Amino acid sequence: MANSLNKAFTGVIALALIVIAVGRIPFSREKELSNLCREYYTMYLNQNDYSLKEKNEKIKMIANKTGLKAETNNVGNFCNSFYFNQR
Repeated sequence: MANSLNKAFTGVIALALIVIAVGRIPFSREKELSNLCREYYTMYLNQNDYSLKEKNEKIKMIANKTGLKAETNNVGNFCNSFYFNQR
């Protein structure tokens, strides 16, 4: 009897952990985009410190994660709207 209760509680705990982990996925994606936008703005503000290749790689990375075209205006507008719409 105790063995079956132990297995049942272990199963419930495992399911609870899975639900918590799945619930955290959107939060981590949002934070990843937030960090990428911060890095992009750092590159934008300190343009002389970064090569054109580094800036283009960052723009392409943000574009791939968001489904945007890899253009400076698109990424800049996304990052602006991303920050204004955060709560």
